[in-house]
Amino acid sequence: MKLLYTLLFLSLFYSSSIAQDIHLSQYYTSNLSLNPAYTGNFDGDVKVGLNSRTQWAQISPAMKTNMISIEKKILTKQNEFGVGMILINDQVSSFFLNTNKIMLSGSYQKNYNGHLIRFGIQSGIVMRNINTNDQTFPSQWNYQLGSYDPTSNNNEGSVKNTWHYIDINAGLGWSHLYGKVKLSAGYALFNVNRPIEGYGSANKAIPFRHVFNTSAVYYMNPKLSLVPHILYMNSATATDFLAGVNAYRKFTERLGLMAGAGYRGSTANSDAAIAYGGISYDRFVFGLSWDFNVSSLSKNSRYKTAWEVSLTYTTPSRKSNKVTLPCDRY
Repeated sequence: MKLLYTLLFLSLFYSSSIAQDIHLSQYYTSNLSLNPAYTGNFDGDVKVGLNSRTQWAQISPAMKTNMISIEKKILTKQNEFGVGMILINDQVSSFFLNTNKIMLSGSYQKNYNGHLIRFGIQSGIVMRNINTNDQTFPSQWNYQLGSYDPTSNNNEGSVKNTWHYIDINAGLGWSHLYGKVKLSAGYALFNVNRPIEGYGSANKAIPFRHVFNTSAVYYMNPKLSLVPHILYMNSATATDFLAGVNAYRKFTERLGLMAGAGYRGSTANSDAAIAYGGISYDRFVFGLSWDFNVSSLSKNSRYKTAWEVSLTYTTPSRKSNKVTLPCDRY
């Protein structure tokens, strides 16, 4: 418990970034930010996870995204439940925009003849603030000096510097074992309640964000498995598509390695090629990924986009369920 308390305490000092919704290359390591239905969907009793992403370091200061989550599986004779909490702190330093989220999740799983169906819901508070005092505006341009005068009035008095709202998300999940292949798929709808957000009088309802993911775990032998995976997200006119494949190899009962590759893009543009790597030791799993820019901005970004790390710790199960599926950890 000391480890869990320490991680929760450290999360209060996390800083991160992004003006959009949470965006991870290692999305499969963060159940609560991917789909509320996946709350408690892991092999163990309690799981604690850390995710950190540094994006566009070429634009100083870089955008950063950090989060911490904790979730617990609750088993009964017939059913499975999951509860969890995720804390997110984002920071877009270039615009002095900070976003903090505290979300609580719950899930329920039902077994229908080996088909595992999951339902989940998530709700919490989103808090945002922006520091306009450290930004420059057209009204602050001094034509006589030929430069910006930060002491001049920015004429942005009607802009709200802080705002908050309640957000609700929901999701579904499915998985089934076909011989040596375990298939999984999920759909999540974020911003179900369409909360209002904006600066001053430009308030608008946040659009729905649709998230679809699917994967197939192919158990080649007891120590080696391949996992192709796909993620698709859509919000208003914006789309995000990610596809990849990871290979997991167990060397001993305590040690395992993972390596993989992926691609991210949209319906109109290419974004990045992704390299994945990871190591597991006992109940700890560490993951590392690098987004290699392949878009038209690649030369300006010096072919670099983002670094991302993940760390999870899972406690052993204290109670076994009647129906289990093999789940290798890398």
